[in-house]
Amino acid sequence: MALVAHSSGTDGARRAGDHDHRVIGVISPNAHGYFFGTLLSGVLDVAAARDVGVVTVQANDAGIHTFSDEPFSVPLGWDHFDALVVTMDAVSGAYLRAFAESGRPVVTVYKAPEDFTCPTVVPDNEQGVRVAVDHLAGHGHTRIAFVGRDPANADDWSRYAAYREAVLAHGLAYTDPVLVPWDVNETYRGAGAVDQLRARGEMPSAVIACTDGTAIALIDALAEADLVVPDDIALIGFDDIPQAAGCRPPLSTVAQSFSLAGATACSLVCDALDGDPPAPGLHLTPTTLVVRQSCGCRDAVLGQTLAPGIDGVCARFVEDLEGALFANCEQTPARRQLLDLAGHRLVGLLTTVAGTPSADVSGIVASTTEVFERLAADSQTPLGALGAISELARQVASCLDPDDVAVAERLERQAFAVSTRLLRSHKCTSGGLSVFREDLAIQRRRNLISTNLVRRYHQDVRSLSWLEGTEARVGCLALWESGRDGPRDTVLRLISTYADGSTVRHHEERCEVTAFPPASFIELARANPGDVSLVLPVRFDGSDWGFLALSGALDIRGDEVTERFNHWVVLLTVALDQELAITSERAMRRIQVSEERHALAAEAANDGLWDWDLTEDAVYYSTRWKALLGYTEDEVGATPDEWLKRIHPDDRSAVDRALADHFAGRTATIELEHQLRCADGGYRWMLTQGRSVLDEAGQVRRVVGSMTDITVRKRLEERLRHDASYDVLTGLPNRAFFLERLGQAISRSRRYPGYTFAVVFLDLDSFKVVNDSLGHQIGDELLVQVAKRLTTEVRGSDTVCRFGGDEFIILFEDVRDPLELPGAVERLLSLVAVPLLLAGTVRSISSSAGIAIGTGNYRTAEDCVRDADTAMYRAKALGPGRVVVFDEAMHVSALARLQLESDLEKAIIDGQFELHYQPILRLEDRWLQGFEALIRWRHPERGLIAPGDFLPVAEITGQARQIGRWTIREACRQTRAWLDASPGRADFTVSINLSDCQFWDPELRPTLQGELAASGVSPSTLVIEVTEGVIVHNRDAAIDVMRRLREDGFALHLDDFGTGYSSLSTIQAFPVSALKIDRSFVGRMGADSRSRELVTLMIDIGSRLGLEVIAEGIETEAEAELLRELGCPLVQGFLFSRPVPAMDAAAFLPPTQPRDVSAERLRGHP
Repeated sequence: MALVAHSSGTDGARRAGDHDHRVIGVISPNAHGYFFGTLLSGVLDVAAARDVGVVTVQANDAGIHTFSDEPFSVPLGWDHFDALVVTMDAVSGAYLRAFAESGRPVVTVYKAPEDFTCPTVVPDNEQGVRVAVDHLAGHGHTRIAFVGRDPANADDWSRYAAYREAVLAHGLAYTDPVLVPWDVNETYRGAGAVDQLRARGEMPSAVIACTDGTAIALIDALAEADLVVPDDIALIGFDDIPQAAGCRPPLSTVAQSFSLAGATACSLVCDALDGDPPAPGLHLTPTTLVVRQSCGCRDAVLGQTLAPGIDGVCARFVEDLEGALFANCEQTPARRQLLDLAGHRLVGLLTTVAGTPSADVSGIVASTTEVFERLAADSQTPLGALGAISELARQVASCLDPDDVAVAERLERQAFAVSTRLLRSHKCTSGGLSVFREDLAIQRRRNLISTNLVRRYHQDVRSLSWLEGTEARVGCLALWESGRDGPRDTVLRLISTYADGSTVRHHEERCEVTAFPPASFIELARANPGDVSLVLPVRFDGSDWGFLALSGALDIRGDEVTERFNHWVVLLTVALDQELAITSERAMRRIQVSEERHALAAEAANDGLWDWDLTEDAVYYSTRWKALLGYTEDEVGATPDEWLKRIHPDDRSAVDRALADHFAGRTATIELEHQLRCADGGYRWMLTQGRSVLDEAGQVRRVVGSMTDITVRKRLEERLRHDASYDVLTGLPNRAFFLERLGQAISRSRRYPGYTFAVVFLDLDSFKVVNDSLGHQIGDELLVQVAKRLTTEVRGSDTVCRFGGDEFIILFEDVRDPLELPGAVERLLSLVAVPLLLAGTVRSISSSAGIAIGTGNYRTAEDCVRDADTAMYRAKALGPGRVVVFDEAMHVSALARLQLESDLEKAIIDGQFELHYQPILRLEDRWLQGFEALIRWRHPERGLIAPGDFLPVAEITGQARQIGRWTIREACRQTRAWLDASPGRADFTVSINLSDCQFWDPELRPTLQGELAASGVSPSTLVIEVTEGVIVHNRDAAIDVMRRLREDGFALHLDDFGTGYSSLSTIQAFPVSALKIDRSFVGRMGADSRSRELVTLMIDIGSRLGLEVIAEGIETEAEAELLRELGCPLVQGFLFSRPVPAMDAAAFLPPTQPRDVSAERLRGHP
């Protein structure tokens, strides 16, 4: 059936009600992709059920859009449309008013027009946000912020208003929204949001994000700022997009159904067409809170509590569904999350239908189907889900009431409805399965479509014959009567139509835009009820040609669909542009036929021109050619030497060869990059291109061409080559450069038996302390200074490289005596450790080094670097400034350390740590003064592990910071529990130890303050212990940190006193309230008079400075008696009690009256 063009004017135009088949027009910014495609599928479902046709018009072109894009203004299809559904703000209010003047209904989706009143379908933002805030408040959050988008849309502001009301309802304070910049292509920039939150002072403990895209961007930005969701900030998004379940952590979100929004909009306009017009204003679609992990519910799959006895049914269904869909596939956490979500939603739907037959479950059905569709799209056996769904309905009915036949029938019908929607969505029929993965033939066919569109002479793209092989059954192309660049009017020209494999060319009949696509197109589209009809603007990058209408089994849901449809339109637009350009070029050539020189030069290039007449040996140089070299018109002659003698000597031979080959006919064109001397004496890079003109005998008579200045490009290429091999900060070779050099050295060592090389892996000790306390700029300056020192001390044949962060690596070539290497490296480390001036003060930094020696034993550079790195870690374990040479035995310890790092990561996630508490007693009467909280790791295989076996590794990997935050939180929690259990027992303290990285953590004070506020524990109850080794290397900064902690109300104790490097003046400067004498001194008092004198001196120092003194590690009564004689007031140790769990430690809490706690009693605790 051929399509019939609509005549000019309005003759023949079909107005609303002129025929039996009603048509709804849908105008949307895009007509495909996850959001718009899902919404449109809801429209199509309802339209099919109510026997109404749908034509969707895409308002945007195929380019990259911005928020300033003009709304769609063409009255396309108005002669055919009985009603209009508009998504977002695709058109203006004036457009809607003009359409509605004829009495036809209009419904908008997700955006109410500003100057036109009509029904608008939006999600129930208020309900969704309120439930989200209630959920976070239920977790105990009192500082809840709102993160929106910039620019914001109507939904964003509606959700913010709902957030304010919900927060106020809980008696909490709301905040102004923090805005995340974004664009219409869903690109979010979340880093600024974290800065805004910090600038407000105290960070929130929880955040409501206006969309899931905003929430996911915020998770990434928080991670960059070392903030963990939900540990540091809990987060709930809005929309439940496919990426929400798969992000890390899985995003808790308020789910809405885009397909339900489309279905609701279509139902409203159909009601209006049936004589039951809906009320203007907002029509709400339901929203549901989907609980995952970002809100703090660690074990949640979703926030739905199933009826008793149903849990087992749901779990079995999830296992059956997994087997049906992914029997031979590797399981992933994201997929498991989606399977659990599908099971809970379907069970929740069935139990709702069973208990309340009259309940409106359309929203639950839509959200449930969406989850199953996402699973099916990722499965090679999607039909396997149908049997599992049917079996689940029978199991739920049996579990709820095995004798109730009515319930069983309702559940069976509901399961069938879900299966039917799933089948329809994925185009499954009784004759075969939906194609979920394109095979190679389909990919080749699509590639052929693209190439056919851009081939200049293969076919006329206007014929639409390139649609053969696509999903389109019907197509129609109409172009503006005024052409691509003419003024826009209301008239199109029908160019061609395509129907069922055949093409019909029209004689460019006129067609009003209101009548496009033609009525015959719509009738053909209706002949296949499952087809989708789209109208796409043939518009891209400023070129506006007209419209292309398509109808067929078009997939509008897939993520790749937007690319495919728009790709066709882009190529069609470019092909029409190319066709116009060729036509214009041919006309220009006819005009310029007398100017052969300019025509040939224009074909070669469009910059400086030259024309070499070989018969006269004369060259014409254009004014532009001369200007590129800095000369005026009269300063350059007409000989070849004006060019050739200015060529750089390094390039002259290559130019001469290229010219000789071209003159001899061995090359068709000339293309040379070379340097030319300019008027100022300097050289610039030029690209010279040319082609020859032959005489009647076939000999080269002339060569014409162009010259382009490419100096900027060549310099950029050189800079890129340099940056690819060198570190930008230090100027040293980078990792890639070093590995290449090392590979060459390995090859030499294997080729020449006497050749030996060495790799030294050097890591700066405590560099992170400098970086965190003084800032990245000072850290960068330190790295630059270290790089200079290393390069001045090695031979010219050796290579010093910055390997990354604070790591340097050195390749020593041709090592004569490997035994001398450790001494040489120690001298390097001594040079690095020489104090230098940083930030106005003199500072020093030590380093550790590992050495790997190569004598033909290595095959790859990576193996050699790995061994040097292993030796370096062994050196760091021995203490600052150490050098270790690698040996094979280190492989075992390296593997053990890697296993420990992996186990630590799992321990942090699974919560395998616990705190034990050792009492601190007043020695005189052994009255409890407090506890020291000591961390233990209860390993699932190795049992209880002491901190010395894992904290050093955690310090190196950075895991110590997370462990330290957990320690603070647990100590506060336990202290609160003791205080609540025994009112009046507030006269004790709990001490926690800070590691090096934890002490220098900028978030230490906010963490302490937040945990104290959450637990209600006073700062005076918490004691912070820090060792000398942590603070003496950066004295001024350490004093500043300690002073701030003291101002916050915390007491500070100097742990392991006497084992570090503190002087008396240093101790006076530190704002500590107590000194702790290390066990190494206490244990030797009885046998070593020097140790006894040192302990006496330490007690005296504490007394004179007004500090408490605590002796650690007391194991015998003799040691306790000697300390009592020396006047030591406080003690702790195994004599009194080992560190014990909190339950056992409670026995040491003082009663209302003092009591004597005997050593025997205390020893009774394990």
